[in-house]
Amino acid sequence: MIRFLCAFIFLFNLSVFSQKNTNTIVLENTSLFEVIQIVEKQYDVKFSYIDSLLDHHKISITIDPETSIKQLVKELELKTSLKFNFTGNNFISIRSFNKSDKIFVCGYILDKNKKPLKDIRIFFKSTRSNTTTDKNGYFEYSEVPYNSIILISAPDFRQKVLNSKSFLFNNCAKMYLIPAEEELLDEVLIEEYLAKGISQNKKIIDVNLKDVEVLPGRTEPDILQSVQLTPGVNNPYETASGLFVRGSTPHQNLVLWNGIKTYQQAHFFGMLSSFNPYVAKNVNFYKSGVSARYGDRIAGVVNITSENEIADRFTGGAGINMINADAVVHTPIIKDKVSLQVSGRRSYTDVFETFTYNQLSDRVFQNTKIVDSVNFNNEKKEFFYADYNANLLIQPSEYQKIEINTIYGTNDLDFRQNDDNESFNDNLVTKNEGYNIRWNSIFSDKVSLHMHSYYTKYILNYQFITRDNDVKTSTEHKKNYVRDYGGELHLKYQMSLYQKLSLGYQYSNNNTRYAFVTTTPSYELILDENDSYLNTHSFYSEYQFEDPKNFYISVGLRMNHYQELSQSFVEPRIFLQKHISTYWEINTSVEYRSQATSQIQESVISDLSLENQVWTLANNDQFPIISSYQYTFGSSFKKNKWYFDIGGYFKQIDDVTSLTAGFINPINNTYQNGESKIYGFDVFLKKRFLNYKTWISYSYINTRNKFKNINNNEFFPGNWNIEHTVKWSHFYRIKNFQFSLGWFWHTGKAFTNVTQVDNGNEIVLLEYDAINSANLPIYHRLDFSAIYDFTIGSTSSIKYRLGISVLNLYDRKNILNREFRTTNSLNNQFIDANIISLGITPNLSFRIFW
Repeated sequence: MIRFLCAFIFLFNLSVFSQKNTNTIVLENTSLFEVIQIVEKQYDVKFSYIDSLLDHHKISITIDPETSIKQLVKELELKTSLKFNFTGNNFISIRSFNKSDKIFVCGYILDKNKKPLKDIRIFFKSTRSNTTTDKNGYFEYSEVPYNSIILISAPDFRQKVLNSKSFLFNNCAKMYLIPAEEELLDEVLIEEYLAKGISQNKKIIDVNLKDVEVLPGRTEPDILQSVQLTPGVNNPYETASGLFVRGSTPHQNLVLWNGIKTYQQAHFFGMLSSFNPYVAKNVNFYKSGVSARYGDRIAGVVNITSENEIADRFTGGAGINMINADAVVHTPIIKDKVSLQVSGRRSYTDVFETFTYNQLSDRVFQNTKIVDSVNFNNEKKEFFYADYNANLLIQPSEYQKIEINTIYGTNDLDFRQNDDNESFNDNLVTKNEGYNIRWNSIFSDKVSLHMHSYYTKYILNYQFITRDNDVKTSTEHKKNYVRDYGGELHLKYQMSLYQKLSLGYQYSNNNTRYAFVTTTPSYELILDENDSYLNTHSFYSEYQFEDPKNFYISVGLRMNHYQELSQSFVEPRIFLQKHISTYWEINTSVEYRSQATSQIQESVISDLSLENQVWTLANNDQFPIISSYQYTFGSSFKKNKWYFDIGGYFKQIDDVTSLTAGFINPINNTYQNGESKIYGFDVFLKKRFLNYKTWISYSYINTRNKFKNINNNEFFPGNWNIEHTVKWSHFYRIKNFQFSLGWFWHTGKAFTNVTQVDNGNEIVLLEYDAINSANLPIYHRLDFSAIYDFTIGSTSSIKYRLGISVLNLYDRKNILNREFRTTNSLNNQFIDANIISLGITPNLSFRIFW
């Protein structure tokens, strides 16, 4: 009986199985039209569609009656990349996917050894949401917009960028992350140029300040000093703001903060950047190959941008070092729509002086009356600096974004001397403030529009006041004022996958004034003054073609019309990059640029010997518009964690004057017109070994100036000329510690020597050697820094950082500059003044992130 029952069950199941196989339909490489007709008969449904939409679709599919219609439709979507919508119980429409459609995504994140990666963050850019992987490396997320960007980001791994539509064709596919130190053979972008967070793409140096590793001599990522680590950038005076890019002077650089032009970029008379690194998000630095979108300067471009994503939670940080303290807060106001970022930073040097401040102070105020003045009964010096930022982000829709930015920075020095009934007061104040509103709109996958307007103001106000019995007897006044406002309209069109076209118009209105005035109770003497304004209209266009594994070309044209000067400049820009092989590429660029705003070296009022440069506008008399041609050619090679880069360049700068070139003829202080020729090359080599990496660069720069009626109209070395420079840096990471060491060496700056001093008469007479024919001694120093990151408690979201740095570790006494002059008093004296470098300078910092 039992045997009979078992046989019956077996035969019954066999019968059912056979029936199932009989009704199952297997289709191989069948047109979608035929598949749809079969599905309609099998499930008693109706499909609506445009015939052309189904053309050329052939699929393979198994239609099993036990599969529900919803499951079958989902499989059809995966195989066709078409959207199937149920419009009723028995009606289904077929159309293409669009951005309003939401899809389900899932996958597994693994390392190159196929091991699951836990707690990896996956960002969905369009919805500004994220999720993380579990212990198996698995993640999933529903309601993801079709054709949107998905970012996979993890510490120590290279970021992966995906499109959500790719998930339609995989069934929770496995994705592998590549360690950050490894280079992709077919990728143009060098993920790490100097250090993590500093990359290079098409010769643009990009600094991601949130990811940047510790750099030599810095516990915090000072923006402008980070840029100085790149080859081809010199700084004869050890300042942060003194960016001498390939032989050009600092005022020839365009420095933007969220599109706002800045006219002062430093605190503490150049020693520190005036931009808070914890507010800035990205820095793009151009040495050459500058886009046609950038004008108004002929040298480098530093484009700094702050956070541009709506905050989804309250974040921020606060910190203190041996000079200043700061705090940054970013908070949502309306969920997914509005957020606000604010920050403030201020030195406490007017309250408490640390060893670090005293070292910087000794470097800044040497050879000034603050140090060299005769001893008074009572002397008092007060100095502080501060900067503030605000950034309001508004996103009314997925395709619209509005940003409102402000920046403000100030430096204030007050120095008093009292002796019996007589008192002297030096007061020097500089301020730079700016405002900007930007609107970005995406009209389609191909067309986007950017509009912005800005206003910026710079003020330099120096007063030397003399009092007798508290009665003001004289005031020497130096003033410099810049007010610049304007706007931009920028249209971008994605012509195809490889081609892009951009068009734009820019307008600026610049009013610049300076004055040197001596005032007494009985008269006012104006030594020199100028008040001018200039309207500039600029049109530009740029075409880009990029085949990632072959070549990239950018061709741009910019036209500047300087209205009040009735002059126009047509400025072509070309950059070409060609991949010779997987590991080797070459590049070249040609560009022409003009500049109507410059700083002049003044010597009218120099009692304090600080901030002795004032901004002025070009005119048709003394200061013509400066123009420059620049040609570059370079090559780079990368393989097996080695990276080698070499580049040569030539610059021709026309219509410079001796004052805008920073050159004052010691024999004749009148200005002269002239030109500069600059040529040189940079070599960069980097190698990484696990947690240790090292890079070294060498730069050769030769700057030659020629001015009418100076040096017999022959070329002579430029004031800032430093021919040979070597920068050698090291980085090592172990767990939560980072260590960095940097050695800097360069030949001495050129200067004009004195061959004879005649002090036999009441007036001291000096005889000079050939202009800039001598060189200062060789310069070198060693910098060290280390940081330690930690948390308190395993689940705490608050992070802490301790940092220590030492500048000039072996306390080398370098001579930065040498000046010879005589005093203007009746007791005429010869002064041989050297500016000595910063001595050994330690710094400590502590920071908290939340």
